[in-house]
Amino acid sequence: MARAQANPGISWRELSPQPLILLSGSEDYLASRAFELLRSQAAVREDIQHTRLDAAKYEPGELLLATSSSLFSSANLVEVHELAHMNEYFLKDALAYLKDQAPENVLIMHHSGGTRGKKLLDAIKAAGALIVNCQPVKKDAEKIDFVQAEFKSAKRRITNDAVKALVAAVGNSLAELGSSCSQLIQDTTGTIDQDMVDKYYGGRVEATAFKVADAAISGNAVLALRTLRHSLSTGTDPIPIVATLAMKVRQIAKVAGVNEPAASLASELGMAPWQVQQAQQQARGWKRGDLALCVEEIANTDRMVKGGSRSPGYALEHAIMFIAGKAPRR
Repeated sequence: MARAQANPGISWRELSPQPLILLSGSEDYLASRAFELLRSQAAVREDIQHTRLDAAKYEPGELLLATSSSLFSSANLVEVHELAHMNEYFLKDALAYLKDQAPENVLIMHHSGGTRGKKLLDAIKAAGALIVNCQPVKKDAEKIDFVQAEFKSAKRRITNDAVKALVAAVGNSLAELGSSCSQLIQDTTGTIDQDMVDKYYGGRVEATAFKVADAAISGNAVLALRTLRHSLSTGTDPIPIVATLAMKVRQIAKVAGVNEPAASLASELGMAPWQVQQAQQQARGWKRGDLALCVEEIANTDRMVKGGSRSPGYALEHAIMFIAGKAPRR
């Protein structure tokens, strides 16, 4: 008898403010959209205060302070990131909060996977948390559904052939796929057909997250910055670009110094063979220490573009210059 699968949760598109919300899964792009949606929903209230916490760098008492009422607010929206890397301080305070929740608050936490924090995850679910599915979108059918939902949400029509063409052109990363949908919605009018998709993504030098990331990783800061600025000027969200940078650097780090065929590494690393081959080519000359510094820089940039900086574009430019500066000279 087949084993029943656990309920993966609702779509982030169905999300609305709840006292306790758990984003479950390693697709950072879906988690970022969920956080963004909840922020926009909470922004209509004048009496709610927004706080962002990092569970990996948490200090004792921060959660209590963030969830307490004040003279300026009667409710709180508290985002908790890096739940999969939480420290013991956060675990202790979170377990205490779950025993005495404030129903007027909205506490939303993202756990990207792994066994770290299982005790807390069990407690969150037992407390009746709303579970939001942030699992990776891998199948083409799921990517097609994602694209159709993006255009339906924007009240724009796109033909079936155009959807398939878009997924085929930029569907390797959900972050880039979302960014491409946003660009088409903002740059065009009327029904989007396959010719329009081909015009944007059929081979011309378009401003995409992957082009920015590839240029930075190869050390071409000029091209990376020019592509980035054009991309941002056409309405691309900086968050997917940071996500793509992070993914590309992580892929390089995975294959750096590993002398094995791409085919054998692909299943082990959870990557497609062509992705392994590309990462192996890009990894040549990179030092592990420099890759580690780039990962740290991207993590800091991710925090800044999600509310930690008044100028997300500047923060992203700084990260691209940093990565390009660390890239080996070919």
